[in-house]
Amino acid sequence: MKSLFAALMGSTLLATGAYAQDTAASPAPAAEEASGAEIVVTAQKREQSLQDVPLSVAVLSGEQLSNRNITEISQLQTTTPNFSFQGSNNPRGAGIAIRGIGTNNFSSAIEGSVGIVIDGVPFGRQGAGMTDLFDIQRVEVLRGPQGTLFGKNASAGVLNIVTTDPSYTWGGRMQATYGEFDEFVLRGTVTGGITQNLAFRASAYLTKRDGYIRNVLDGSKLNNRDEWGGRAKLLWEPADNIRVLVVGDYSSRDAECCMWTIRSFGNNANVRNQLTAAGIVPGPKNRQVALDGNTFVRQETYGGSVQVDVESASGITLTSITGMRWWGAVDNNDADQRPTPVLNINNGDSHQRQFTQELRLTSPTGQPFEWVGGLFLFNQDYELGNSQQGTFDQPLPPGIQLSRAIFVENDTQNFAAFADATWHLSDRFNVFGGLRYTVERLNTHFRRFPNPNTVLLGPRVDQKSKRVDGAWTWRLGAQFRPTEEVTLYGSVARGFKGGGFNALQDSTILRTVEPEIPTSYEVGAKTELFDRRVRFNIALFSTDFDDFQAQAIGVSDTGTLVFDVINAGSLRTRGVEADIHINAGGGFTLMGGAAYTKAEYTDFRGAPCYFGQTVAQGCAVSGGQSRQDLTGKELANAPKVTANATARYETQVSAAGASVFGQLSYAYRGKTFTALDLDPKSVQRAYGLLDAQLGFALPGDRMRAWIWGKNLTDKSFVELIYDTPLDTGGQSQFFPSTAARQFGATVEYRF
Repeated sequence: MKSLFAALMGSTLLATGAYAQDTAASPAPAAEEASGAEIVVTAQKREQSLQDVPLSVAVLSGEQLSNRNITEISQLQTTTPNFSFQGSNNPRGAGIAIRGIGTNNFSSAIEGSVGIVIDGVPFGRQGAGMTDLFDIQRVEVLRGPQGTLFGKNASAGVLNIVTTDPSYTWGGRMQATYGEFDEFVLRGTVTGGITQNLAFRASAYLTKRDGYIRNVLDGSKLNNRDEWGGRAKLLWEPADNIRVLVVGDYSSRDAECCMWTIRSFGNNANVRNQLTAAGIVPGPKNRQVALDGNTFVRQETYGGSVQVDVESASGITLTSITGMRWWGAVDNNDADQRPTPVLNINNGDSHQRQFTQELRLTSPTGQPFEWVGGLFLFNQDYELGNSQQGTFDQPLPPGIQLSRAIFVENDTQNFAAFADATWHLSDRFNVFGGLRYTVERLNTHFRRFPNPNTVLLGPRVDQKSKRVDGAWTWRLGAQFRPTEEVTLYGSVARGFKGGGFNALQDSTILRTVEPEIPTSYEVGAKTELFDRRVRFNIALFSTDFDDFQAQAIGVSDTGTLVFDVINAGSLRTRGVEADIHINAGGGFTLMGGAAYTKAEYTDFRGAPCYFGQTVAQGCAVSGGQSRQDLTGKELANAPKVTANATARYETQVSAAGASVFGQLSYAYRGKTFTALDLDPKSVQRAYGLLDAQLGFALPGDRMRAWIWGKNLTDKSFVELIYDTPLDTGGQSQFFPSTAARQFGATVEYRF
């Protein structure tokens, strides 16, 4: 597999940001964005106009991603209201939230609340989907529970990524970018017809970027980026009614990532004295560390799928999507944040394998009664090893170290049968509904033990547990079109995410975490006004979650961070979100969106206290543990206001067809807590990011070049604030790469 994609890289020099399949005949990006052309999505497992889909969906084309220099899932939150990303010190802990809801956790026996689906294949672990966004046709953000048609770990929503298919017309793109931190990005694609009914597409990328966190001990830069990958697609159409698409992809990441910095000192004098002597000045803008241990991430992701579509004489289409994927990640970070071996070993070793099979039947479009139904099978093996080793700041004899290590084996099977239908009672009114039954089985083997030649910190554990969850999920709704330009809809839906276990480094017993059950209500309007020059969609929503699965972070008696996964009682998220696209004419386009979301706990009386929280502040001791009541309080990582806006202008400047273009983009995120316990010291204040682009295109749009700037006001912000390990009362923070001003230039050639 590696040699195949290495050859692919060497032979094609590839790069992209492609949107249209027939690249040689593609219209200019500005024409695509401004034309008011119909946006086709597959949010309901069939190709439909965005304006006909009765749910809240945000769509980004490949051109829009390229124009904003968006190459990672983490950057989508600057373009999509009510979409959030929270980083971590390793791929296992990063996660996505929609409408304020997401489960970011380190437990291998708990899945995220937002599903990631790429080319029809759902990913069992969110970390496996954190790869480069290259050669993308579109990205669909499906907000709210998607428990009927998607089902697998989609209780808060789905990120549906569709890559670009092969074309029978020969063409391609090559794109090179150079930017701040010595960032170098090379992307490309080539596509064409091999025979009359056989076409291929090959794409690849290479991304390198220096780090932005400086280790003062040796001058090295941490949190760099070093990735490459490729994808190959083969389209075979042996007959008018048969379509076979074969996909294979591979990506590799090798980086000194991902390290946090000290925001404030706590009670540990050793931490304060050693870091002060090394020149570390803690604070909200601190981007320096003093580490004597290793920090790295080595990750491989690869897999393939085969999709077969066969249309019968009656117009019914049988679709089979078979997928196999592998994901492996090895990482370590120097968790003590000091130039001494207090906790230099803090590593993880993940290996995931999954098989998916979906079979479905789809009725013809445009009939009075439209339906889709099918079966889904998911099988996953996931092994995770974690190890921590050091002195843990304990007075130990020379040469003696403490350790704690875990090895977790998880075997998951998920089987579902589903059906969804729309009944067009008239040209203007229809009702729709869907039903899915899911059975999920999880077997977990959890072991806790010491590393060789060390003393075990905590008890030894060897425990096996299993659980079987079965659930009905459904949706019901109605859609009314009073005019050709306006569609109104309303729906109620039930979602489901299976239960799991708290299989974590700090676990002394394999405790059960119950399934997460959301019930969502949504009403909305989708409009196309002024001769389709204005597209305005709005949705009001309210979702109640029972047994929300959340990660809690606390501090143990020894000062180490304690991670746990708990059912956070019940919560509610409600609000309004809107998306707009305006073709103002003359090459001028406005687009954007905004959301107001109020996410709060409706019953969470056993929440952990934050460090230093007093009885007067709501912390009480119960059963030997400090707990607080968060009922009525807001969720962490759920800003009330998120918004983004983009203004783009492109016009011809010569009779031959040369053009110039410019773009301004602004993204706003409101104030939010970043810790589940709502520690006042974990608040990230509201901030806005301003981006810009200025460039030109040669006649025929064969070559485009532009300069760009991101975060032009140099706004510093963090994705996460949390308690510093081994420094009780201290705070650490995690910066994304976009938390500093960046400039760069991009050149693209199309052939």
